[in-house]
Amino acid sequence: MPRPTGKLAVHGRLERRAGTELFIVDERLSGHDTFLSTTLRLNRPVDLPELPVRILTFDDVTILAPLVSVLPQAQAGEEWSGTLLIPHGARPPTIPDDLAEAAAEAGVDTSGWSPAEARQLLTFLGEAVPGPVRAERIGLIIAALAGPS
Repeated sequence: MPRPTGKLAVHGRLERRAGTELFIVDERLSGHDTFLSTTLRLNRPVDLPELPVRILTFDDVTILAPLVSVLPQAQAGEEWSGTLLIPHGARPPTIPDDLAEAAAEAGVDTSGWSPAEARQLLTFLGEAVPGPVRAERIGLIIAALAGPS
């Protein structure tokens, strides 16, 4: 495992799927790579100082999937808590070149986005392929970021 550069307190509930326990995080993690392998220091329901997990973040939920089976007594719905050792800091969203160019031309600063805004706007844009729909979406994003004129 990579050496951690950050720690993040996490908690949630356990679920069992296909004979494997999954740690469902109460709040979706934002700004951290999904499919990243890292370590969870589990405090509850048992004390495990080094549980290797994979971070799986989807649209509305983050799941920590253990890479080894360690909780044979785990019950679905049971609460858990621990510390996630992050091998890198939060990563800022990547702004596509076409949006960055349009923002620069319009004098719009994209650095002040909240994580939720960035996720929403970049997902909205990412669903459009190059062409008129994407160009229209870029225009809408620029107008929204520029605020009332």
